[in-house]
Amino acid sequence: MIALLLALQAGPFLEKHCVDCHDADAKKGNLDLRALKPDDFHRWVKVYDRVVSGEMPPKKKAQPPPAETKAFAAALRTSLLDAERKKLDVQGRTPLRRLTRSEYENTVRDLLSLDRVILQDNLPSDGMSHGFDKSADALDLSHVNLAKYVEAADAALDTAIATRPQAPVVLKQRIYLAKHVGHILGNGDAVLLKDGKIDPDYPPAGEQGHLDQGAHERMGSYREKTVGVFRHEDESFKPYFLDFAALYPGRYRLKASFWSFHWDKGTILPSRGTEVARLSIVHMQDDGRGGGHPSTVLGYYDAPSMTPQVHDVEIWLNFKDAIGFNTASLAPVANYSRKGRAMAFTGPAIAVDWLDVEGPLYDRWPPPGHQALFGDLPFAELKPGPGVPRRKALRQEVVHVTNRPDPAPGIWSVASALPLADADRLLAAFLPRAFRRPVPEDVRKSYVARVDERLKAGDCFELAMRSAYRAALCAPDFLYHVEPAGKLDGPALANRLSYFLWNSMPDKELAEAKTLDGQVERLLKDPKSNRFIENFLGQWLKLRSIAANDPDNKLYPEFSNYLQDSMIAETRAFLREMIDQNLGASYVAKSDFAMLNEKLAVHYGIPGVKGSAIRRVPLPPGCPRGAFLTQASVLKITANGTTTSPVPRGAFVMARLLGREPEPPPADVPAVEPDVRGTTTIREQLEKHRSNPGCAACHQSIDPPGFALEVFDVIGGQRDRYRSIGTGDPAPRGAIDPFIGIPFKLGPKVDPSGTTPDGRDFAGIAEFQALLTADAARLLKNLAEQLARYAIGRDVAFSDRDEIDGIVQRAHKKGGGLRTLIHELVQSNLFRTH
Repeated sequence: MIALLLALQAGPFLEKHCVDCHDADAKKGNLDLRALKPDDFHRWVKVYDRVVSGEMPPKKKAQPPPAETKAFAAALRTSLLDAERKKLDVQGRTPLRRLTRSEYENTVRDLLSLDRVILQDNLPSDGMSHGFDKSADALDLSHVNLAKYVEAADAALDTAIATRPQAPVVLKQRIYLAKHVGHILGNGDAVLLKDGKIDPDYPPAGEQGHLDQGAHERMGSYREKTVGVFRHEDESFKPYFLDFAALYPGRYRLKASFWSFHWDKGTILPSRGTEVARLSIVHMQDDGRGGGHPSTVLGYYDAPSMTPQVHDVEIWLNFKDAIGFNTASLAPVANYSRKGRAMAFTGPAIAVDWLDVEGPLYDRWPPPGHQALFGDLPFAELKPGPGVPRRKALRQEVVHVTNRPDPAPGIWSVASALPLADADRLLAAFLPRAFRRPVPEDVRKSYVARVDERLKAGDCFELAMRSAYRAALCAPDFLYHVEPAGKLDGPALANRLSYFLWNSMPDKELAEAKTLDGQVERLLKDPKSNRFIENFLGQWLKLRSIAANDPDNKLYPEFSNYLQDSMIAETRAFLREMIDQNLGASYVAKSDFAMLNEKLAVHYGIPGVKGSAIRRVPLPPGCPRGAFLTQASVLKITANGTTTSPVPRGAFVMARLLGREPEPPPADVPAVEPDVRGTTTIREQLEKHRSNPGCAACHQSIDPPGFALEVFDVIGGQRDRYRSIGTGDPAPRGAIDPFIGIPFKLGPKVDPSGTTPDGRDFAGIAEFQALLTADAARLLKNLAEQLARYAIGRDVAFSDRDEIDGIVQRAHKKGGGLRTLIHELVQSNLFRTH
């Protein structure tokens, strides 16, 4: 069809208006129309888009009569729709789609009420297609995946199944950081305190260690004391609270007391302001060292000057999880290498009084996960019959977990010799929830037969049921989204909505809902919607990649993990605010507020923000901050850790914010590497690069947004000049912590001006933001397309464009807010059809 169109209708138009720039000789934009194959569908779609948008032919060329352009576009559109529909009639719109790693983990968590069981870290990485890992095109299934699913299912069942007839005793324990930091007390990187003063029994380290060398003989008595810490976490110092690691998975309540002070060579003075401490969850190894799963930041907590503040938080801890600590807001110092140690040091410190731990806390026993598997069946002491090896009477969890106390004399398990009717009843309740739809009788009976087989082989009832549950958690019915062709039925529609806004299975109310009216609002208000915020941003704005490059510590010595975590928190909070307040798509590019804490506010040069909590802050007139376009997270993701370049940043803006994916660079053209020695600017290098005809056409679109963003450095700080490690002028300290050295210099000036492809000039970031917000319709359409790709698990097809346009138009009529856009997407045929 496309071939016939080219010959009869499109061919003359292309020959007359396009081929002179896009033939084998010129090949501008890396496109040779005469060599373009008729069945190269995606390239023809791009030809259509460039002509319809008015981008091609270029404005400087003679323009074809509007009637000719309209006729060409209509004919090509008809041909493309016909070709795509024939293809979709054969293969369907959305292929069978597997759960992603995060979907698998969240589904198991919700199915078995395990708030923080960690599964996805041990599963193979998912592929990416069309910008998202939810796309069916990228979610294959290999034998490696299947083996890891078996391990993940076992880990989840280990955590969910209770091992004792009574709940573990709730323990209340006060633990002290001082016990961990004994080795740095002698180095002068910490001091012991009592009643807000230096502890007279254990003086600070001075010229020769502790002033009172006899204090070493009393070291056992210092462990239950307040400790003031000067040292930041580093490769050889990763403090955590000794004497505690969770024995039982479940909820724990933590209370911690922090305050800060200024240390002046042995004198305690009020601090410079509120400092910030970090708590994290550290998984302990069998030898007592931190390790296993990477540590997870629990949160950042204020430490006000001289006055203790108690922070109260409830969390889920897994077996062997411990609590780590860091002086998040302090610059790295090393008194161990300083002559005079603590008594020669002047600077800030964070005091840690204590950490209270209470738990595990259960609302009922057995816990919900156990009840989801075994209902109300009673516990009974298991007595293996003759010839049954005792190992079969032991649950795997009890066998493989070392140092775990025996729950009671003998091993307790679910009563054995239960009839298969109980297995049938339990599986009839479990399987529809796990598979997220009604389960045929023959499927359920196949799992009952598995239980029967294991019982006959000598397993106790619990192990036999465990075998069936493990099989269910690895079955295609669990691993795949099953959607009927055409209009989605109730279970499939509830499933799609839940995995869109919760990244997990539907709850009972959603699964039983007769209509989705009101359900979107309920899901968005539920804390589970934070999974959508995190997962969508992680892929749409590539937030998952923020730690891919560590900034050069000579060029950006002020960078820290606390700053990076604050960047992530800002972006997530901003999307949440856009949804909650139903803000329009223009906020993608320009905002009158920002979501900040003190760390980010100082980084951005915005006064009056104190403490670690992210909150909405009005911006002064003319401030470019707030919107996704100028958030430090996005600016860091689009830099390489050392330098910035307009090319990756411009390509990011085009693809992620405007929905215009640039062409990949020709294979034979080397990338432009910015000069960190300070002798040339990136603009000068790009001008030379753009002299290549094969590069100029694409860079005409890519470079302008990148040039506007050159006013921001690698870590999102605003600048007038580039930083250099070679030639340049001495750099002023500005807002950089006085305890951080400044090894860089100031190099050439930044020029953030540019010209858009349609000829509009801008002098800097503010004018560029104005140009973007003037085209809010494009920003809204891109948001609709990105949300649709994420929600339906495939790319937006050419034949879906009318649906997308309808969603956007209906949302625009209702104010164009993001929350409205989500509602319109969910109500659309695009969302409700397989």
